[in-house]
Amino acid sequence: MKNIPAVAAILITSLLFFLAVTCSSQNAPEFQSVSGEFARDWIESFKAENPQPVQKSNVSTGENNSSNLWNWGGVPRGSRIEDGKLIVDPNYTQGKLNLSEWLDDAYTDPDTGLPLLEYLDPFTGKKTYTYLNPDTQHPIFTYYSYQDDKTGRTAYSYIDPLTGKAVYSDEPPMDILYDLISSLADQTITSQIFDKPPA
Repeated sequence: MKNIPAVAAILITSLLFFLAVTCSSQNAPEFQSVSGEFARDWIESFKAENPQPVQKSNVSTGENNSSNLWNWGGVPRGSRIEDGKLIVDPNYTQGKLNLSEWLDDAYTDPDTGLPLLEYLDPFTGKKTYTYLNPDTQHPIFTYYSYQDDKTGRTAYSYIDPLTGKAVYSDEPPMDILYDLISSLADQTITSQIFDKPPA
């Protein structure tokens, strides 16, 4: 019985030696050497066996090239298409505002016609809308939108310019914006009347 551990040790050592010899006797993986000539020949034969269908273009010029200016995506920022030509968009204000804030997005609000800075806080998800005076580029009104935790719907908050109190609503404050627009229009008309030189 005294020899059992010695025999077990010899068997385990022999088994490990046998496994090591077996594993090391396998060939190393071989890779096929691909030269430039082989690759060109393979690509040519692949294209011959798998021809691509010809794509017709929707362009009236009759080109068969499917990559042209009008089908790759939208127009570049600050531009629009008019009569089939790419022109500068007069309602695009980001270049005029000279913004250095890279997280802001500036454009002319199509509903109000006022310059608008839009900022999405990446941490809270709260979106800030700041309307600017078109003449001075100074902020005239700011409101926020966020996801209400209780209802799961979009909620809005702002400071009412007439009362100075915080307002929480489930609709954007468009009535206040329209009041501000009319007051800006009144100021513009008044300044044009009083700034005219006497006749």
